Amino acid sequence: MKLPRRVGIAIKLHDVFRSGERVVVAVSGGPDSLALLSLLRELLTAMPLHMTVAHYDHGWRPDSEADRDFVGDISRGWGFEFRSDRAPLALPHTEAAARTARYQFLREVAGQTASTAIALGHTRDDQVETLMLHLLRGSGSRGLSAMRRRQGDLARPLLDISRPELEDYLAQLHLIPRRDPSNEDPRFTRNRLRQQLMPAIDAFDPAARELLARTADILAEEDAHLESQLAQLPPGIAQDPRALAALPAALQRRVIRRLLPDAGFARTEAARRHQSSTSEPNRDPPAVRLLISSCQCDPATFKARDTVGHLDAERARLPLRIVRRSAGARIHPLGLARPKRLQDLLVDAHIPRHLRDTLPIVCDQEEIV
Repeated sequence: MKLPRRVGIAIKLHDVFRSGERVVVAVSGGPDSLALLSLLRELLTAMPLHMTVAHYDHGWRPDSEADRDFVGDISRGWGFEFRSDRAPLALPHTEAAARTARYQFLREVAGQTASTAIALGHTRDDQVETLMLHLLRGSGSRGLSAMRRRQGDLARPLLDISRPELEDYLAQLHLIPRRDPSNEDPRFTRNRLRQQLMPAIDAFDPAARELLARTADILAEEDAHLESQLAQLPPGIAQDPRALAALPAALQRRVIRRLLPDAGFARTEAARRHQSSTSEPNRDPPAVRLLISSCQCDPATFKARDTVGHLDAERARLPLRIVRRSAGARIHPLGLARPKRLQDLLVDAHIPRHLRDTLPIVCDQEEIV
């Protein structure tokens, strides 16, 4: 099956675009985005779209203006309106800053042209790399569902197509894309993953990329189901400890992250455990009290077995609370370069095994203090 037809079927199957929709096509000049523009152009007779081409120049290379001119010439030659902009000199040279600035520009163009979709050239390989990056960062199911074919105003019609297929397509049309050397720079995390990890995965199983992309699709569907379940919950459920505790853990986490969108796993779990503990009316309260006072003590005098624990008040996220030990808990004691498992700390302190789960643990809103 020819590539344009495959892309057209995917667009209709997944409702990537609506017929007649106004679309901003993001084109850097590289192989993926150039192929995207060409494929959408071929599909216009079957899928009428009002297309505007947009190019964002990050200004990281001396010849970056040549990319803009290349994309502009092709766009105008094919009869499309062309918009471009250049990043400010003060923009940090990081992947995150570049992505934020680029998407802001694309949405500005969308607003100016009354467009409701922004077409991006992400491929199946990008999908797999995103899945792997999120997996290595410890993301939950939402992060592992990676990119969607249509997510709000963002449209990705090439998520079923591999990079080599796009390269072959361009070669057949004698279209020569621009090449960005920064895509090979190992300082960028995605490039290192692409250069070091993905070849090893390919060697392990030649079908791995296809299987991983399918996994991302499955997780996306499951994530959508969880979001639909979340939408049906009462608005105030987060303030009802008993009702929250009755939910499956997966939905509890979703409720908490709706309130704390920037919370990581540790903070989310701490909040979830706190809500669960307050939902148990017959639970015995800890037989200890927490007394807090300010001091001007010399840190050089602190000892591990002091009866008073010291912490930096400026770093603590109040209020403090007392909890019991949980599996995998970590603490970052003063003087250590990195966090240490609480289990290891208790073993080093020769705390008897039968007492470890009875010890009161003092936490702030994020971690053990």
